[in-house]
Amino acid sequence: MKKIFKLRSELVFSAVISVIVSLILAVFLREFVLGSFLNSYNDTPEYIHKNMITPVERDLKNMDMNDPGELQKYMSEEYSMTYYIFVVRKDGKVIASNNREIKSLDNNQIENGKKTFEFLNAHRDNLVKITRCDYVKDGYYLYYIYTGYGKLDNSNIVGMMAVLIFIIVFFMLIWRRISYISQIKSTVRSIAEGDLSKRVPLKYKNELRELSEDVNYMASKIEREEKNRNEFFTNISHDLRTPLTTILGYIDMIKNGKYDSEHELNDYIDIMNRKGLYLKNMLDDFFEYSKLASNDIILEKQYLQLNELARQVTEEDEDEFIRKGLKFSLKLPQESIGIEVDPDLFLRTVNNLLSNALKYSKNGTTVELKAGREKYNDSFYSVVSVSNIPKVPIDDEDMENFFERSYKRDLSRKEEGSGLGLSIVKEIVKLHGGFVKVFRENKKLTFKIFLQMKC
Repeated sequence: MKKIFKLRSELVFSAVISVIVSLILAVFLREFVLGSFLNSYNDTPEYIHKNMITPVERDLKNMDMNDPGELQKYMSEEYSMTYYIFVVRKDGKVIASNNREIKSLDNNQIENGKKTFEFLNAHRDNLVKITRCDYVKDGYYLYYIYTGYGKLDNSNIVGMMAVLIFIIVFFMLIWRRISYISQIKSTVRSIAEGDLSKRVPLKYKNELRELSEDVNYMASKIEREEKNRNEFFTNISHDLRTPLTTILGYIDMIKNGKYDSEHELNDYIDIMNRKGLYLKNMLDDFFEYSKLASNDIILEKQYLQLNELARQVTEEDEDEFIRKGLKFSLKLPQESIGIEVDPDLFLRTVNNLLSNALKYSKNGTTVELKAGREKYNDSFYSVVSVSNIPKVPIDDEDMENFFERSYKRDLSRKEEGSGLGLSIVKEIVKLHGGFVKVFRENKKLTFKIFLQMKC
């Protein structure tokens, strides 16, 4: 049994992989690549000063520099993992800072505008150290030590970089599936435009494969229906042309007086009448089948006893079977079985099955009409069946095609009829919410109509 992976799970997995890869690549680029492009002696100190220190410097200029408590309170709020800031006097004594462990600085560093810049890692310019001293006011200076990634400390840059990598990796992982969906779409469009030979190649083991299988199944069904439709029209033209040709031939003979006696003339008229009735019955079948297949019919259902219906059919048709050299058998259950059907249409299905058996049963054999209840696929149904032994052996291909509208076995060409009898049975039963099946046991063939049970 093939294992089907959910497409949603595959997408979630691809997203997780993309997140992991994007984070790893973002860190790698920050640590080993981007520092060389973004950090420099001139730009990075100004960038850090402008984005991190300038706001602090501005606040200090508005504060009372002679109030160490207020200064220290402010500095404590400016805690950062990347820089230390100090308010110092010219002699290097620390008045306030966000690192209370340092009490004084080298007074040689306390000089307005003095700054230093260096890369801390060899071979990769990612970590930098920056120091700078600026005069604030009233003899006090702001001195800071920054250690970090410089311009790369901007979370927006790293975040955008991670998002960009995520998008690229995610689309790389799912691109083949997106292309496959486009291929399915293209195939469906081709099928819709009439190219019924198109099929979707089967890939993956998820819902996309199931969708492709369904599309291919649909295409096969449509292709088969199209083939059947063409064969159907071919059969119609053949079945109409033959009796029409006969009728026209006899009309021409009568018109030209090509008969020797009134008896011969009456024979011609009888043949024309028989062929005309055949044409009428055949056209009636075509019309009825078209209405049934298009659901252009209203069912007038009634509650009927299946046993009584079977007895009625037997009384009407048994003599016909005897005249044809066949035996007729009726088997009914002791309990009554109720069905809810359109009486006329349902009688048509039973009569069509019996008519089929009457035409094609081997001489001297028994045709059996049976009613009852049966279990099929774990459900119970009311069942009507007709069994017979055909004149010629029936193979599996014949059984599969019995209910196709275009199917007419070669033997049936010798018999007058539209060849739609079993197709009409199938459509009527389908309208009633049931189904019809054919089974073979040794030489015996059995057609069964399954209907939902009614109490």
